[in-house]
Amino acid sequence: MGHENNAKDRIAVVTDSAAALHPELVERLSARGNFVVVPMPVTIRTPGAEDRSLQGLGAAEVDEAIMLAHVMGQTVSTSGPAPGAFADVYDELASRGFTHVVSVHLSGELSGTVESARTGARLSRLGAEGVSVVDSRTVAGAYGYAVLRALELLEEDPNPERVVECMRRVCERATLYFYIPTLDALRRGGRVSPALAMVGQMFQIKPIGTISQGKLTYVERPRTAARALDRFVELTVQACREHRHAAALDASTDAVPGSDTPGEVVAVHHVGNAAQAVQLYERVQRLLGEGSLSHSAGASTDSASGEGSVALNIPEFLVSSLPPVLSAHSGLGAVAMVVY
Repeated sequence: MGHENNAKDRIAVVTDSAAALHPELVERLSARGNFVVVPMPVTIRTPGAEDRSLQGLGAAEVDEAIMLAHVMGQTVSTSGPAPGAFADVYDELASRGFTHVVSVHLSGELSGTVESARTGARLSRLGAEGVSVVDSRTVAGAYGYAVLRALELLEEDPNPERVVECMRRVCERATLYFYIPTLDALRRGGRVSPALAMVGQMFQIKPIGTISQGKLTYVERPRTAARALDRFVELTVQACREHRHAAALDASTDAVPGSDTPGEVVAVHHVGNAAQAVQLYERVQRLLGEGSLSHSAGASTDSASGEGSVALNIPEFLVSSLPPVLSAHSGLGAVAMVVY
């Protein structure tokens, strides 16, 4: 449902699909007219066969294709959108009457998407002056959440400088932990060396990682899945408590418009294991002394997971599949949580 542009609609927000926003949420936000998600290309490579692009498929079809590729040991490759794709999006927004775009993207340490967006801005009708490109220096819901806060801010104060400041602040304060059950997908995608992947397989290493200075770093390398998931939950709980303590000491925390209480899990991601992701979230809540029902009420299903209905007594769209551009490297069974 579109509506007529007015002063507050003259600023638009653009991001890429690695922000891991739930497809239904993206559809709802896009209908407002001031928000666009640029898809990141994903290709499945099979030796001796032609590469298969997943562009144009529905969310469920893409998830199914990637899961099957992982099972069959095929390589799933990813790339950033071309500068022309960004220029086209910025031009389209300009044609709708927007005078400025704030465009936030996957960490420049992990992808060339940010540079592609900057080039696209220079090629567009708005030019570099009319497009503020933000390097999130993080991944997935850590900047997906920043997008949501920025869109809320636009309702109150359509000022591009404040929107950029809000995005950067949220991204800087967000903590993300992820668990990967196997290094195979990372090896096939060239993200880890074959030697490290072999060692990981030999010793059954189940790494837990985070984002530091815009890069993926490993926090711990437990040797069983049970131990890894226990530590994943413990680290998430610790991050919640640390964020709450920091917020109590920093009166400026409330300066982020529309933000939830600091120290909350604001995004939960998975790759084909929605039920497990929900269970891990529930464990975090119990250890914090909070049941899920203490959060804003909502029942949702993760339609992108293809796993059927999962009743969630948690905020709507909190749980979502990792997008193909990220699940291509994490593999099946990965899970991640974002704490703000």
